[in-house]
Amino acid sequence: MRDPHVQTVHYEITSGEDISYRDPPPLSFSNHLGTFDVADNKLGVTPVEHFSDETGAREAIDPFLRAWEIDADLNLNVGMIRFKFDRVDIVDRDPPPSGASQVIYAQGDSFMVVGSSVTLHLTCSKYPDPPKTFRATPEVQHAHRRWLGYHSGREPLQAMAYFVLTILERAPGVRREAARAYQIDSDVLNAIGRLSSTKGDENTARKAGAHNQYQDLSDREKQWLEEAVRRVILRLGEHASGAPLSLITLKDLPAI
Repeated sequence: MRDPHVQTVHYEITSGEDISYRDPPPLSFSNHLGTFDVADNKLGVTPVEHFSDETGAREAIDPFLRAWEIDADLNLNVGMIRFKFDRVDIVDRDPPPSGASQVIYAQGDSFMVVGSSVTLHLTCSKYPDPPKTFRATPEVQHAHRRWLGYHSGREPLQAMAYFVLTILERAPGVRREAARAYQIDSDVLNAIGRLSSTKGDENTARKAGAHNQYQDLSDREKQWLEEAVRRVILRLGEHASGAPLSLITLKDLPAI
């Protein structure tokens, strides 16, 4: 090929093993990356920019699809949607005079598949909406990965919650500055810090209790901490998108 051009990038749509789709309507939209067409558990992306190969096209598109996966996990259910790379269609924009435009199909590895911890089977009638104000930065992906670890039973709630809190505080360096930057009330962050640091049994506590005395999280505290951490991870992605942020306060969370 004298002038290869990626015409379409194709993905297969999958979900967690306990989630399926039943006759969802097609979904089509456009953004700064290109035109996205979803139908029959397949996604085709027509990029806005010129890419000469699969690598360049996927480096632009895959982060948005990762944000779509994480946003759906946090707002709906774990494993709600996953995108598995299939192929790219490449045409020659400057073919030999005697030939027609050529199309080649390049196979690649899967984008990402993550298991689900859902115990009941969920049948969905529509695909999750794509994110408009959410970006999957490395920090968001790190936090999400630990959040998945908790939901699959691989680590305690307290350890996961404290890790997410430290990610939030790392850039500003001070908790009150993080609260201001991410528009999260300091009372919310202080409660996350307290519950994740001082509560737990001998298997889940981050710190050893005095004289081997431990106080585990109550059911209400556990519910609160789960929801607070979910909201913090969402806020990390919302902040990265540059969208206007509304303040998250204790009133936005379950009673503790």
